[in-house]
Amino acid sequence: MATTASLLPALAGVAGADPTSTPSSSSAVSTPAESSVAPPAPSSATPPAETSASTPTSSSEAPAPAKAEAVAPEAALKAAAADDPWEQSPVYTKWQQLGGAAFAGDLVGTEVVQANGIRYARFSKNVTITHDAANGAHWFSGAIAGVWNGTTNGPDGAISVATMDQVPVSRGFQGGAASAFSNGVSVYYSDAYGAFPISGAMRQKYWAYGSVNGTFGWPTAVENAWADNNGGPTQITSQNFSEAVALFKGPSGVAYWISGALRDKYLSVDGPVGFNGMLTGDQTASAGSGWYVGTETGTIYWSPSTSAVRLEGPINSKFWSEGGPNGRFGYPLADVGKVGDGQYANFTTQVTVFHSDSRGTHWISGALRAKFEALGGVTGSLGFPTSDQYSTNGRDGLYVLFGPNKVILWGANTGAFLVRDQYLAKLRADGDVADYGLPMTEVGPVGPYQFQQFQAATIFDGNGRSTVTLGWDFREVWWYLGGTSSPLGYASSDYQSWGNAQFYQQFDYGYVLCDYNENVCYYDYNGASAKSSKSAVDGAKPDIEQVRREATKISINGGAPRG
Repeated sequence: MATTASLLPALAGVAGADPTSTPSSSSAVSTPAESSVAPPAPSSATPPAETSASTPTSSSEAPAPAKAEAVAPEAALKAAAADDPWEQSPVYTKWQQLGGAAFAGDLVGTEVVQANGIRYARFSKNVTITHDAANGAHWFSGAIAGVWNGTTNGPDGAISVATMDQVPVSRGFQGGAASAFSNGVSVYYSDAYGAFPISGAMRQKYWAYGSVNGTFGWPTAVENAWADNNGGPTQITSQNFSEAVALFKGPSGVAYWISGALRDKYLSVDGPVGFNGMLTGDQTASAGSGWYVGTETGTIYWSPSTSAVRLEGPINSKFWSEGGPNGRFGYPLADVGKVGDGQYANFTTQVTVFHSDSRGTHWISGALRAKFEALGGVTGSLGFPTSDQYSTNGRDGLYVLFGPNKVILWGANTGAFLVRDQYLAKLRADGDVADYGLPMTEVGPVGPYQFQQFQAATIFDGNGRSTVTLGWDFREVWWYLGGTSSPLGYASSDYQSWGNAQFYQQFDYGYVLCDYNENVCYYDYNGASAKSSKSAVDGAKPDIEQVRREATKISINGGAPRG
């Protein structure tokens, strides 16, 4: 696990923090004018335990310990000159305006006047007053003064002054105080968490989301630097807040926020120095009161019905190509998993996305997925899918391909079935499901043949013959005569067109001829007409008038042989 180190000196006392966002008003909390507040974090987290720093006991003022410490090191300071008496100091004037000793207590030591134009004094009630020509004189106290005091011990002494008087702030029933300083740092104190500085990109993002009363709540720690997994330095920092929020800033200098279960998921694998890498944007609200956040290697998702889940690589790309959380998949149920020589991820809408290097990334759902799993899934005979799930042409069905010669077809009234090899080739060569309809059975035995039945036709194979289709009105006549026990036997060839809206199909022991001029079909078996019809299969057209005289006629609905 990577470690973090405190950046308190860098935040509260080193040049380079953003000074441009310092509030200019001395009578308002150091927050932006924008009052809009983002939605809450996706899951609540127990706030950290109270800190034991010197903190105020009320929400409006930060009281002091019994006695303040001595002033900063002499090497960095210049004592007040004899010709600059205390009574003429702007710090003294501010002290008097505040009520003197009744408000701040008595002066501790002497006023410090620095060569850089900063002057300050500490008072016995743990109040500090600072001044420079650009910002004037302002006061702060208690734990906020403690944070500022920690920045006065360098070789140059204090390098910032307050740009506003300390003001009370609150979040609900939680009281606190805040002040801002000339080096771009704001310090927020709360009774619950203590005082912490925030600056630069972190402070800009904090203010953009409503400051204390916004999405983040109170700062609960200083900005910390992340070490890599070998303990080496990085350019990554983070800062935590009371509403289960963390801000992360990387080499780009831009800060992004993440919260709740998303944050916990991110941190569970070393956060920005783990395989997720840095955040690439702020946490974003999505469909169904969910959230997601992007990282350098993937995306973490959360919804009320799922835990926090991470997707990566081609599966994450496929998810977004289908609309992401707002699309047909819903939310992922678990991280990307391994199966066979590929990967998969399941989603809330009964969708699974599969990926393999050889077959790409494709999705399958519902009854088709159940059928696929029943056939062994990717480790069975089908392997990984080679297409997404699509709607069929001409029928209200769905299909998914598995290589060039296998497909699972599904219809609401038929169910899901596998069509493969010669049966699929016959289906494709002869009009596909638009003509045959959807499959209603698997391949199975019937008499000396194998067959697969579709809504409008049946494909027979075996017994020394190539595949033969029996369908539409021809199959209706065959079924009328007993089907497999029919005196016609089995179809011995596909139907043929004789022109003039007349179609003919040969059977083992007879024939069926359908005439759509009359909307009737004729059948005959074991007779002269049957022999004539059989000879027609070999090229001789039978005498249609003889067929009409000798064959049995059945009325049909008419329209076309595939009507």
